Amino acid sequence: MKKKLTKLSNRSILSVSGKDSEQFLQGIVTCDIKNIRKRSSYGSILTPQGKLLYDFIISKINNNFLIDTSESNMDSLIKLLNIYKLRSEVSLDKRDDLSVFVSMDNKKENPNAVDPRISKLGTREILDSNNEFFNSDQDSYEKQKIKLGIAEVGSEIKSGELFPMEANLDYLKGIDFKKGCFIGQEVTSRMYRKGKVKKRIIAFESKDTFTSNEELVYNNQTIGAVIKKIDDYGLALVKIEKIINPEREKIKITTKNNDKNVIFVFPDFFSE
Repeated sequence: MKKKLTKLSNRSILSVSGKDSEQFLQGIVTCDIKNIRKRSSYGSILTPQGKLLYDFIISKINNNFLIDTSESNMDSLIKLLNIYKLRSEVSLDKRDDLSVFVSMDNKKENPNAVDPRISKLGTREILDSNNEFFNSDQDSYEKQKIKLGIAEVGSEIKSGELFPMEANLDYLKGIDFKKGCFIGQEVTSRMYRKGKVKKRIIAFESKDTFTSNEELVYNNQTIGAVIKKIDDYGLALVKIEKIINPEREKIKITTKNNDKNVIFVFPDFFSE
């Protein structure tokens, strides 16, 4: 019996090939390209000031690197890489013949395809776009992603607005601090060493309806804002020091009008 997969229509594939492709990517992205073998890696491209421009899952098939990223960011990503390419022997090709397929129930059958960020997201594969064995229930996957506290550039995060650690890339294995130089490394490494991450994206649970950027309040102080909500779960960017305490599971979070209630859901990867 063929496995049932979910096709992610909001993701696209960029092929990076050529004899200089590994060296080219290694000097730009936050993950270690040299460690990509059978399994994919999670990584990103930052601004020189250390802000998060693009995040992606990157894999290697034969001598080609395949970047799985947000469809809405694809054109601007290609434009940026062409600027950095200079005289490197690198080819950049958007692969419309390939798509991203996920499965929440396929981890044991295909352990090498488990999402590199967190295993509870299941498997993630790049397959022929015309694959017949898929369903269109992308909503269930998106709900699970939100519930687990995962935010992506293009879907939940605006390009260039957050530092990567505010989006939890350090916890999600999206930054290799031992690999050497990458764009934005100096700022990122300094924040990491000094532990100066004042805000982070955290999942929350609530029966109430929220709008994007609606403020969250604790002890009459604004501590963050809603990013996105699907059904009973959402994501918020929160001042982390305000909610880290021994009774963090009991603290009452509400809104300015004190008419809504929020319970933060601290993910498995979140630092205790």
